[in-house]
Amino acid sequence: MIAKNNQYDVAILGGGLAGLTLARQLLLKHPKLRIAVIEKRSFPVNETTHKVGESTVEIGAHYFGEELRLKKHLIDQQLPKFGLRFFFKSPRQTMAEGTEVGGSEFFAAPSYQVDRGRLENYLADHAAQTGATILSACRVREIKLTTADTDGAQPPHTITYHHNGSLQTLNSRWVIDASGRASFLKRKLDLAEDLQHDINAAWFRINTNIQIDQWCDDADWQSAIGKVARRWLSTNHLMGEGYWVWLIPLATGSTSIGIVADPEIHPLQDFNSFEKSMRWLTKHEPECAAAIEPHRAGMQDFLAVRKISRGTKQVFSSNRWGLTGEAAALLDPFYSPGSDFIAIGNTMIAKLIEEDLAGKPVGQLAPTLQSVFLTLFQNNLLTYRDQYPIFGNPRIMALKFVWDYAIYWGFPALLYFNEKLTDPSFIQSLSKGIEEMRDMNLKMQEFFRHWYNIEKTDHADAAFVDQNEIEIMTRLNRELKERLGDADLRKRFFGNVQICRDLMCEITQRVARYQPELKPGLSDMMSDTTPEKNHLCGIFSALKI
Repeated sequence: MIAKNNQYDVAILGGGLAGLTLARQLLLKHPKLRIAVIEKRSFPVNETTHKVGESTVEIGAHYFGEELRLKKHLIDQQLPKFGLRFFFKSPRQTMAEGTEVGGSEFFAAPSYQVDRGRLENYLADHAAQTGATILSACRVREIKLTTADTDGAQPPHTITYHHNGSLQTLNSRWVIDASGRASFLKRKLDLAEDLQHDINAAWFRINTNIQIDQWCDDADWQSAIGKVARRWLSTNHLMGEGYWVWLIPLATGSTSIGIVADPEIHPLQDFNSFEKSMRWLTKHEPECAAAIEPHRAGMQDFLAVRKISRGTKQVFSSNRWGLTGEAAALLDPFYSPGSDFIAIGNTMIAKLIEEDLAGKPVGQLAPTLQSVFLTLFQNNLLTYRDQYPIFGNPRIMALKFVWDYAIYWGFPALLYFNEKLTDPSFIQSLSKGIEEMRDMNLKMQEFFRHWYNIEKTDHADAAFVDQNEIEIMTRLNRELKERLGDADLRKRFFGNVQICRDLMCEITQRVARYQPELKPGLSDMMSDTTPEKNHLCGIFSALKI
C-alpha cells in the first residue's frame, strides 16, 4: 500500500535476504501494510551476489518454500541440495582413500542451494508488486528512535536517508534493521556482543560448475552413492585440522568456494587474497586447487572477513524495533544456519508486529521471544565454539555430525516446523526437556574436545559413512514433515530428548571401550545399562571403533 506523507507501518533497513523475506512474510498475511525497504544497492542486483548464505538447511528451506510460498521459484530457478557432505583425507590421499560422510539419497525434508542475487531480485519484484515501497540506491544516515510514554503512547520513529544527492526522511511505527554487517541499529545502540568464537573466512566465486564427482575415477568411490554423479549438488565440506572449505553449486552455473579457519591454526593472512587462497588450497586441499586452476580467469569476486561470527545483546524491543539476519547475529557458516536464524527471527518479528497492529501490548512478548531466540542461538554456538581443532578427525566428527543433527532436528527444527517457536506457553511446557537438551549438548561438545586431546590424529581410512543408513537420522528428518497437535508434539519432543539420552550413552560407552583413557571423565554421561536401541552400530564399524 502506498504510504501518505512518508508515514509507514514498517521500515526495513536493508533489501537483502533477511529484509526482503520479512517484507514478503508480512505482506502475504497483511497486504495492506505500508512497508518501506531501504536498500543501498539498485535492483536488479547481480544474480551471483557475493554473500554468505547460499546453502540452506531444513528450517530455512521450510521458511522459504512453505511459509513464504517460494517453492516453485526454488524448484524452477535454484538447485536442490543433496544434503551436507564431508570429506576427510590428507593432502597425499585421493578422495577414494579418505573418509566421506554424507547421504546416498536425499533426505525427506528438502533443502536448496540458493543464488542469493537471483532470489533477492525475485523477492524485490514481488515486494514492489504487492505494495511495498522499495527505496533503492539509498543510504541510511540517521534513525531517531522513540519510546512509549507512561500511558503507552509512542510517536513514530524517524529515518533520514540519502538519495539522489539529497537527504530525505520517513516516519514508521516499526523499524527493523536488516542491514547485514553494517548493523546500523546494533552499532547505534551499542548492542554488539563478543561470542568468543573468533574464526575468519575468505570466499570467492568461479564462473564454472566445479564438480567434486570428477576429482576421482575410482569405480567404488564413484558408485558409493549410486550410478548418478551428484555429489556436486551437496554443500561439500573439505575438512582439516582447524579449517573447512566449502563448495556450493549455484543455478547460474557458478561455484561458490570458501575457506573458514581458526586463526590460531590458520591465520587469515595466509589466505586473504585469491592468490594466497590458491596457494593455501594447493598445500591443504590440492585436488580442489587443481580443479580451480584452469578457471582462474573466471574468478568473479573475492572477500576476506575477520571474525565472521557476531553476537548481540538484544534483538527485539517493545519500543517497536528489531534486528534480523546478520544485522542481529551470525553464528558460523558451518552447518549453514544463517537462513535458519533469518527464518526464526523474522517469524518472531512478524508475531510482534501482528500483535501490536491488533492493539495488543508487546511489553512482555518482546523479551520472551528474545529469550527464546538467544537461547537457541547460544545453544547452537556450543556446536562450534573451540571445536575447529577437531575438524580433521573423521572418527570424532562422524559421530559429532549424528549428535548435532539429532539436537537440531529433534528440538528447534521440530518446533519451527510446527509453528511453536512463537508460542511462549508451549515453550514453557517443554522447559525441563529444553534444559536437559542444552546440558547434554554442553557435555557432548566437551566430550568431543576431550576425545580429540587423547586422539590427536587426522588419519582417514577409506570409508563411506552413509547417513541414510542411520535410522535415527532418516526418522528425525522425516518426522519434520508431520504436523502435530500440541499433545502429540509435546510427546514427540520428549521422545526426542530420550533419543538424545540414548545417543549420548551409546556414543560414550562405545568410545570408552575403544579409548579407555576417556572413561574416568564420563561417569555422569554413561548409563550402567546399555541403551534400548543401538542407533549407531553401522557407523562404529565403518569408523573402526
